[in-house]
Amino acid sequence: MYILFMITIDALSVSFASSGVSSQVSGMMDRIYAIIISISAILIAILWIPIAIGFFSSDENKKVDAKNRLKNATIGTLIYVLAISGILYTVFTYIVTGS
Repeated sequence: MYILFMITIDALSVSFASSGVSSQVSGMMDRIYAIIISISAILIAILWIPIAIGFFSSDENKKVDAKNRLKNATIGTLIYVLAISGILYTVFTYIVTGS
């Protein structure tokens, strides 16, 4: 009975140790995900700057070009947000698997 008790205690300690490691890995993945989203937000903001500058130009051709680029940038940003949030993956999985 003593051996069975020790085996149970050892199994519990291994279980607690693995749950501690998994929580550390989960925390690390959450931080990596936050860093990726932050870098992505900065890159998207930088890419939107030329479009915004085009709207404030006095040249009409630049304004028209900025309006055309605005449509493309909006669609691209929307697709990126859907991809990074997982919605795009969920939609494609639903289409492929039906569930």
